[in-house]
Amino acid sequence: MDPTDLGPGTVTWLSGTGTVLLGAFLWLRKWLSRDAAERAMDNADIAVIRRLTELLDIERDARREAEAKADQLVRERNDLVLTVGRLQGKVLALTSQLRRSSQR
Repeated sequence: MDPTDLGPGTVTWLSGTGTVLLGAFLWLRKWLSRDAAERAMDNADIAVIRRLTELLDIERDARREAEAKADQLVRERNDLVLTVGRLQGKVLALTSQLRRSSQR
């Protein structure tokens, strides 16, 4: 028996095994790259959601501040309306006192 003689069909088996391994490698590479792309998209989606959540929180804070300012302005306006009403009452009282004193 010759040690260099691997027998009939050895080249066929080796080439077939090489083809299968190459095909498996290419398939695995494609699958992993697709999976990596999906993970990248998932990470991008997560980043977008985080950013939108941050923007929403910023807008909510701004709205709360605007509502607080509006409430403060309403209170100040109401106080001014009351003050103007009191002043008008005092003006009317002083006017009537002036009429009475001028009629004497």
